[in-house]
Amino acid sequence: MDFSEIDFSKWTKAHWSLFSSLAVGFFMWGIIASIAPIFYPQVNQVWFLVVPIIAQLVGDLAISRLSDIRLGRKGTFFLTMGLYGTGALIIFGVSQAVVSGVISTSSPVFLPLVVLGIILGYLGIEGEVPTALSYAGETMPLSVRETMLVFLPNFDNMGAMVAAAISYLTYSLSSSYLLELRTLGILAIVMVGFAIVMRYLTPESVRWLVKAGKKEEAEKEVEKYFSPKSSKISKSVEEKVPSLGFRYAFLSIIGVSQYLTYGLMAYVIADYYFKGIAIDEIVFVANLGASVAGIIASFLVKYLPTRKFAVMSFLGGTLTMIPILLLLSGILPFSLGSFYLLLLFNMVFSEFGWATRTVLEPLLMPIKSRAFYIGLVRIVPMLAYAGSIYLTSGFSSTQFVLYNLGLWGLGLGGSLAWYYKGYDTNMVPIEETAGDETYEIKGK
Repeated sequence: MDFSEIDFSKWTKAHWSLFSSLAVGFFMWGIIASIAPIFYPQVNQVWFLVVPIIAQLVGDLAISRLSDIRLGRKGTFFLTMGLYGTGALIIFGVSQAVVSGVISTSSPVFLPLVVLGIILGYLGIEGEVPTALSYAGETMPLSVRETMLVFLPNFDNMGAMVAAAISYLTYSLSSSYLLELRTLGILAIVMVGFAIVMRYLTPESVRWLVKAGKKEEAEKEVEKYFSPKSSKISKSVEEKVPSLGFRYAFLSIIGVSQYLTYGLMAYVIADYYFKGIAIDEIVFVANLGASVAGIIASFLVKYLPTRKFAVMSFLGGTLTMIPILLLLSGILPFSLGSFYLLLLFNMVFSEFGWATRTVLEPLLMPIKSRAFYIGLVRIVPMLAYAGSIYLTSGFSSTQFVLYNLGLWGLGLGGSLAWYYKGYDTNMVPIEETAGDETYEIKGK
């Protein structure tokens, strides 16, 4: 089947509904991912930060696999929405029960219920991410594909920023982590309601339908939702496409670098070395920097070759970590304002690194198991992150930042390897970037 009608379609109502659906999913990710770090001081146990990662691993592999072989992209979204919607209801319900005096925070059921809500939330959100990236890569027009693959995941940062801002205001007024939890639960429930409406209006991925052998249904979706432009200009991969193993290794390396440096500097450093309202401030500042950078990156990635963009991202992250090291090691005089400013700039490049990942993960993986392969790529940084949370819990602040500097260097090395051995994906049909153009164009 010829996919040019999708790649060169005008922006239609279907694209708006897809955009809205993906945006709310990523926004929910930011909210859910913030709950455990923000509530951490109430628990003050490292396992509380690690347990949700186990749920992420399951979601990444199991749900993404279901998306590839059975549920499709759209169908998966209703499963994931049900999971994180249920998690949000549990979190709100248990916090409301405490506020109403039905149970207390010392009750033996309180913490297990909170953890259950967080686990379900992480399971749904993390299962949705590989599917969402696959969905966008397969459906968005070539002219805006890279932009959308950066701009849409940036709603994760916006969700985390809003969660931190709400938590900041709530804690300022009440000094209660419990009320923070309750407020975030309410916000999550409201967003799920919006997602339900938008996802009914969203078309299924035509490329997934063809892969699943549903060619007639795919043709109906094209006719119903897409409107081709007259101009059809695209590029090709000029270099030889490296093996899937090389692509996987590259994505895993930059994934470890970006995922850990973001998580450790946006969340964990706050829990380990700061107290009170400073925790909310750090999460807010970090995600403010990432959110603004995501908007900038969504424009840059359209005009910069993806290989150059990758090197710029990880080089910038490495360089901006150095003054943070000097600050926390005492070489430069420490102040919270200085730390926040340096953290903000570092998070700009963290977001650029995330943009590199969200563009290349779906574009370098083959259609037959695209969501699963994206999930498989994400397993490596998640395991490394879980280990790093335990490892760094005994570090001094200087050792903590040195560790992050080393992680940035790892990402820089990976991006340089891709610069010399990889290829650019701008305006190239996804069948070519993923190395499976023969399979897909024939629609077998």
